[in-house]
Formats: sequence, C-alpha cells, structure tokens
Amino acid sequence: MENKAKIILSRPREWFNQTRTFRLWIDGSDAGSIRNGHVETVMLEPGSHTLQCRLAWYGSQEVRLTLEPGETAWYRVRNGMKYYWHSFIILLLGISLNLLLVNRLDERPIWAPLVELVLILPALIYMLYYMTFGRKRYLILEEDKENAFTS
Repeated sequence: MENKAKIILSRPREWFNQTRTFRLWIDGSDAGSIRNGHVETVMLEPGSHTLQCRLAWYGSQEVRLTLEPGETAWYRVRNGMKYYWHSFIILLLGISLNLLLVNRLDERPIWAPLVELVLILPALIYMLYYMTFGRKRYLILEEDKENAFTS
C-alpha cells in the first residue's frame, strides 16, 4: 500500500451545479465521481498521469502530474463561470424591461431596443461561450495549495 500514490480531490460547496456530479477521468478512463461539497481519494500507481473532470460534455483542462511512491497530491475542482450571477441578473433585467415596455406602453420608446440589446446580448454571449468554445474551461481543476494538510 505504501508504494501507491494518492490523489485527494475536493469540490467546494457551490450553488451552481449543486445537484450535478462531476466525473473524474485519470489517463483517459473514468475513475470515479465527486459530489458538491465532498472530498474523494483515488489510489494510483506512481508515475505520470493526466487528470480531468467532466460534467456531461463540459469539462476542465487536462492536468499532467507525476507522482512518486507514497506521494499525495491535493486537487480542487470548481465551476469556471465566474460571472454567472451577474449574467443571470443582467439577462433578467433585459427581459423584464422588455415585458414592462410591451405591457405598459402603447408605443415603445426609441431607446428601448438599444437598452435591451446592451443588457441581453452580453449575457447571452457569455453563456453561449461556455456552452460551445469554452466547454473545456467550464470546470477548473487546480492544485489545492490552500489545503491545511499540504506542506
């Protein structure tokens, strides 16, 4: 048992994706899962490995690491969308403004489409980025240097 290496993966408690389970892939094969707010331990043979977390077709960048016999590596996985609350609130403001103007006024002001475009378009582009081109950056897998047990 002492000649094995160990990876300890933590996932902080987050509101976004709280009901979804992230899959851990080591060297291209499924090695387990991690739920919101949990810590998982994986025993490995020493040597070079690649680590990746996935959620449906979203995922993290691959992390390459080399483990010595008996070594423990600490990693953390979290959501990569930093501004999802901001985007969501701005999107709701744009939609609410549209509904308010449509229901309350007979004739829409000339500035209304421009304000709606400025509110709705950036939020949609941000969300669409993570659904398409940024799908490999949807999760962030990083070394956990803030862990109390790391030296």
